[in-house]
Amino acid sequence: MTPSDINRYIGLQWVSGARGPDAFDCWGLLRHVQAQHFGKAIPDVAEFGAVVRGMYEERMNSREWEIVGQSFHGAGVLMRSGDDPHVGVWLDLEGGGVLHSMERVGVIWSPKRALRMLGFSKLKFYRFHV
Repeated sequence: MTPSDINRYIGLQWVSGARGPDAFDCWGLLRHVQAQHFGKAIPDVAEFGAVVRGMYEERMNSREWEIVGQSFHGAGVLMRSGDDPHVGVWLDLEGGGVLHSMERVGVIWSPKRALRMLGFSKLKFYRFHV
Protein backbone atom coordinates (compact mmCIF):
# COMPACT_ATOMS: atom_id res chain seq x y z
CA MET A 1 0.00 0.00 0.00
CA THR A 2 1.36 3.38 -1.04
CA PRO A 3 0.52 7.02 -0.23
CA SER A 4 -1.55 7.21 -3.44
CA ASP A 5 -3.53 4.17 -2.26
CA ILE A 6 -4.25 5.94 1.03
CA ASN A 7 -5.51 8.99 -0.84
CA ARG A 8 -8.21 6.87 -2.52
CA TYR A 9 -9.75 6.29 0.91
CA ILE A 10 -9.24 9.55 2.80
CA GLY A 11 -12.42 11.57 2.97
CA LEU A 12 -14.83 8.70 2.31
CA GLN A 13 -17.86 8.76 4.60
CA TRP A 14 -18.30 6.77 7.78
CA VAL A 15 -21.59 4.88 7.66
CA SER A 16 -22.53 2.22 10.20
CA GLY A 17 -22.29 -1.21 8.56
CA ALA A 18 -20.81 0.18 5.32
CA ARG A 19 -18.41 -2.11 3.48
CA GLY A 20 -17.34 0.20 0.65
CA PRO A 21 -16.42 1.27 -1.86
CA ASP A 22 -17.87 4.74 -1.20
CA ALA A 23 -18.34 4.54 2.60
CA PHE A 24 -16.98 2.41 5.44
CA ASP A 25 -17.32 1.88 9.14
CA CYS A 26 -14.05 0.97 10.87
CA TRP A 27 -14.55 -2.80 10.54
CA GLY A 28 -15.54 -2.48 6.90
CA LEU A 29 -12.41 -0.46 6.11
CA LEU A 30 -10.17 -2.94 7.96
CA ARG A 31 -11.69 -5.84 6.00
CA HIS A 32 -11.51 -4.04 2.68
CA VAL A 33 -7.91 -2.86 3.01
CA GLN A 34 -6.75 -6.25 4.28
CA ALA A 35 -8.41 -8.02 1.33
CA GLN A 36 -7.49 -5.54 -1.41
CA HIS A 37 -3.97 -4.63 -0.38
CA PHE A 38 -2.69 -7.49 1.80
CA GLY A 39 -4.61 -10.56 0.59
CA LYS A 40 -6.16 -11.30 4.00
CA ALA A 41 -9.77 -12.47 4.45
CA ILE A 42 -11.24 -10.99 7.63
CA PRO A 43 -14.76 -12.21 8.48
CA ASP A 44 -17.62 -9.75 8.46
CA VAL A 45 -19.69 -8.94 11.53
CA ALA A 46 -23.04 -7.21 11.57
CA GLU A 47 -22.50 -5.58 14.94
CA PHE A 48 -20.09 -5.77 17.82
CA GLY A 49 -21.01 -7.64 20.99
CA ALA A 50 -21.15 -11.26 22.14
CA VAL A 51 -20.96 -12.72 18.63
CA VAL A 52 -17.78 -10.79 17.87
CA ARG A 53 -16.23 -11.74 21.20
CA GLY A 54 -16.83 -15.40 20.34
CA MET A 55 -15.36 -14.98 16.86
CA TYR A 56 -12.36 -13.16 18.33
CA GLU A 57 -11.70 -15.94 20.85
CA GLU A 58 -12.02 -18.57 18.13
CA ARG A 59 -9.58 -16.79 15.81
CA MET A 60 -7.07 -16.19 18.59
CA ASN A 61 -7.27 -19.79 19.87
CA SER A 62 -6.80 -21.17 16.35
CA ARG A 63 -3.87 -18.78 15.87
CA GLU A 64 -5.43 -17.38 12.69
CA TRP A 65 -4.98 -14.03 14.44
CA GLU A 66 -2.18 -13.16 16.82
CA ILE A 67 -1.26 -10.13 18.88
CA VAL A 68 2.25 -8.97 18.05
CA GLY A 69 4.52 -6.72 20.09
CA GLN A 70 5.12 -4.04 17.50
CA SER A 71 3.62 -2.45 14.44
CA PHE A 72 4.35 -3.54 10.87
CA HIS A 73 3.05 -2.50 7.47
CA GLY A 74 -0.46 -3.96 7.14
CA ALA A 75 -1.01 -4.85 10.80
CA GLY A 76 -4.54 -4.70 12.12
CA VAL A 77 -4.76 -2.19 14.96
CA LEU A 78 -7.17 -2.29 17.88
CA MET A 79 -7.23 1.26 19.17
CA ARG A 80 -10.09 1.00 21.66
CA SER A 81 -11.51 -2.20 23.12
CA GLY A 82 -14.56 -3.04 25.18
CA ASP A 83 -18.13 -2.69 23.97
CA ASP A 84 -17.17 0.04 21.50
CA PRO A 85 -13.99 -1.16 19.75
CA HIS A 86 -12.27 0.87 17.08
CA VAL A 87 -9.94 -0.68 14.51
CA GLY A 88 -7.73 0.37 11.63
CA VAL A 89 -4.71 -0.64 9.58
CA TRP A 90 -1.14 0.32 10.49
CA LEU A 91 0.92 1.54 7.55
CA ASP A 92 4.67 2.19 7.61
CA LEU A 93 4.33 5.37 5.57
CA GLU A 94 5.33 8.90 6.55
CA GLY A 95 6.76 7.71 9.87
CA GLY A 96 3.90 5.28 10.50
CA GLY A 97 0.25 5.71 11.29
CA VAL A 98 -3.24 4.28 11.05
CA LEU A 99 -5.80 4.41 8.25
CA HIS A 100 -9.22 4.21 9.90
CA SER A 101 -12.82 5.33 9.62
CA MET A 102 -14.29 7.34 12.49
CA GLU A 103 -17.92 8.11 13.15
CA ARG A 104 -18.81 11.75 12.29
CA VAL A 105 -15.39 12.11 10.61
CA GLY A 106 -15.01 9.48 7.89
CA VAL A 107 -11.85 7.81 6.65
CA ILE A 108 -8.70 9.50 7.90
CA TRP A 109 -4.97 8.91 8.09
CA SER A 110 -3.65 9.46 11.61
CA PRO A 111 0.13 9.71 11.91
CA LYS A 112 1.58 8.00 14.97
CA ARG A 113 2.13 11.34 16.74
CA ALA A 114 -1.58 12.27 16.38
CA LEU A 115 -3.07 9.05 17.75
CA ARG A 116 -2.69 10.02 21.41
CA MET A 117 -4.40 13.38 20.74
CA LEU A 118 -7.35 11.45 19.28
CA GLY A 119 -7.61 9.42 22.48
CA PHE A 120 -5.86 6.29 21.22
CA SER A 121 -2.93 5.82 23.60
CA LYS A 122 -2.91 2.01 23.88
CA LEU A 123 -2.66 0.23 20.56
CA LYS A 124 -2.72 -3.55 20.00
CA PHE A 125 -1.26 -4.85 16.75
CA TYR A 126 -2.55 -7.98 15.03
CA ARG A 127 -1.14 -10.30 12.39
CA PHE A 128 -3.75 -12.15 10.36
CA HIS A 129 -2.83 -15.61 9.07
CA VAL A 130 -5.84 -16.03 6.79
